[in-house]
Amino acid sequence: MDKIISFKQYSCGKEEIDYSELFRGCSKGKRTLPVNVYLAEHKKYGNILINTGCSHFLKKNLADFAKFSMSRRISFNHDDEICTHLSSEGRDPLIIKKVLLTQCTPECCGGLPMLPKYELISTAQVLSVLWLADKDDGIMPSTLPPAEIKKSAAGIFKGKSIMNEYFKWVFDVFGDGSILAVDLKGAVGAMAGFYLTEKKIFIAADAFVDKTALDEGLIPSDKLLKRVTYPDDYISVQATVRRLHKENPDISILFNH
Repeated sequence: MDKIISFKQYSCGKEEIDYSELFRGCSKGKRTLPVNVYLAEHKKYGNILINTGCSHFLKKNLADFAKFSMSRRISFNHDDEICTHLSSEGRDPLIIKKVLLTQCTPECCGGLPMLPKYELISTAQVLSVLWLADKDDGIMPSTLPPAEIKKSAAGIFKGKSIMNEYFKWVFDVFGDGSILAVDLKGAVGAMAGFYLTEKKIFIAADAFVDKTALDEGLIPSDKLLKRVTYPDDYISVQATVRRLHKENPDISILFNH
């Protein structure tokens, strides 16, 4: 039996993207994209969330939310919150045992304070950003997890995987090879991608704005490159993900949008 029993995607908020503004020579205009959250069930470790989406905690400090909204056209309501999705399916939020975090931006962390008890796992780089809680890194304090929440960094992967052919560093989330993490730094200072080995699903976080940008070969505009933390790394990561996609069409590549 596979270690990852099931996998599901939720929309936990929305973001308006202007393709014409963010990509060179693109005439697609404005579109509203979902803020994606993923739920996987692990045979041993139970229910795992990858990111948590938007929640009312983003608006707890209105000054912080106003500053965030100047660069991100985010919208959400109570029905978008991950706990609401879980409850509508008859799932108690207590079933969430682990949360994997791609990055520390508010729309990824928004649901963390809502969840009652879990272990937070990512790469050491992502967790260090969370630990420092510096607003200059895009952290919104109201979305940070409670202090008592355990935080664990994934260790180095010692096996062999397709990920080793594309990324210098590959990390093993649970030590069993079921979910691997890789460094996708560029869009933000620290960002992790997660590969579900048995499902052949690669969650590439914000390496691209969305799958359309990957599939259609859209090129970032100067305005987009000014928004990201490390433009050169952003372009390099995109080249790597494009190569992975081209050479491995059997791998499904998903994004935060």
